[in-house]
Amino acid sequence: MHTSQLVDRGHFRISVDGSPGAREDLFPEWGPLDRFGVVVHEAFGSIGCSYLLQLAISSFYDVRPERRNRTHPIYPDIFVFHVGGYFGDHTYFDVFPPRKEVFLPNNPAAILNAVNDRGITYLAVPDRLPDHVQHDYKEPQQAIDRIRGAWAYAAGGRASSPNIEVTAIHELAEANTRISLDPEGAERERREAHRITAEAVVPADEIVQAASSRASEISADQRIELQRRRAALDSTQGRSEAYRRIPIRDALGMLHRGLISEVEH
Repeated sequence: MHTSQLVDRGHFRISVDGSPGAREDLFPEWGPLDRFGVVVHEAFGSIGCSYLLQLAISSFYDVRPERRNRTHPIYPDIFVFHVGGYFGDHTYFDVFPPRKEVFLPNNPAAILNAVNDRGITYLAVPDRLPDHVQHDYKEPQQAIDRIRGAWAYAAGGRASSPNIEVTAIHELAEANTRISLDPEGAERERREAHRITAEAVVPADEIVQAASSRASEISADQRIELQRRRAALDSTQGRSEAYRRIPIRDALGMLHRGLISEVEH
């Protein structure tokens, strides 16, 4: 719940179709019940849309400012859908409790069912060509009726033919990424996150879930490569990620990893 204090829309500069934009261009009329979901196909692939994810988090808190209460904050409604594997612990992006990280087989119908079950209203999917796939009866219509925006993102940070660019203009924009990829190296950021979390009061009728360690999901070599890819996004204007807005129907053909398997986990 540290993101209630450390994530702010002012940490980012937004460009839409080459012109200055605003968060509202990405999440128009975000309401109290909106939910953001990101589909992940590889080790910490979601970091390629970390700025979009954090803008969704800021929308969650800004629509109801009382959610930022230091002693009684709540976790943002952000969900990560791991497809065909276990691709990194997203706790430092406040994807918590553990039920908000969903582990699925590489099957488009199963993935869409999970997205619909969580009531996702904004969805980011890995950049790839859409496939013609079969979903369960009426599940696509359910998604198209509810989802209000979809984007293609790349794990490396820049989708092909992007029309949205988000640039970090504050060091805190990278804090959660640094902690996730290098918890020891990002000791200052990690301690601040823990300090804010420690301010929260646990009601007598609640318990804190102790999440099991998932550090082994991402190897040391993978973490180094992910940090190298992040650094490659730097320019004189700052570090930027780029996404492509896509039709929701296309997103439903991009949920899976391409090689469809009913038994892959």
